[in-house]
Formats: sequence, structure tokens, C-alpha cells
Amino acid sequence: MTSLDDRRRALEDKYILDFERSLKVRARRNRLLAEWVAAAIGRNDVDAYVNEVVAIAIASPEDANLLQKILADFSAAGQVADEALLREKMHDLMYMAAEALESEDATRS
Repeated sequence: MTSLDDRRRALEDKYILDFERSLKVRARRNRLLAEWVAAAIGRNDVDAYVNEVVAIAIASPEDANLLQKILADFSAAGQVADEALLREKMHDLMYMAAEALESEDATRS
């Protein structure tokens, strides 16, 4: 039974590490997205905007509320934003965030 318990613990540990990594990647993606949006809509207070976006992302783990906020911010800035393009940008930034985190982990090892 010990080997089965060891295997179960190893799988649980792997699941926890994978989950933590996905949270870190998503948080980094949200920061990158907020910085990109701030530049696109001409916000001078980038840090404050990043904090707004991060707060919304923390409050709601789904991207729907985050996307609504960004679309509203584009509209408030007098710019038209396409939801499909924003989703594509979010997808691209997710990969960038994952690659950056992976390269940081590699340099620490």
C-alpha cells in the first residue's frame, strides 16, 4: 500500500503545482493585458489601471467580467474594440506569460 500512497501523494502534489502555475500565468497575463489596454486607450496612470484590472480578475475568476471592463474602457476612451480581437490578444498574452514564467523558472534552476 505504501507505493500506492506515494503515487497518490505525488499526483496530488503535481496537481497542486500545476494549479498554482496556472494561477501565476493568468495573473501575469492580466497584468500584461492591462498594460497593453492602458497604452491603447491612452491612460497615463498605468499602474492604477493595472491594479483596477487585477482587482476585477481576482474578484471573478472567469474572463467575462474582465472583458466587459476592457470593452467599457475602450468605449469610454472613444475607441471601438472588437471582442474577438480582445479574446485573441488575451490568448496570445497567456502564451507570452507562460513562456516568461517558464524561462524565469529555468534561470532559477
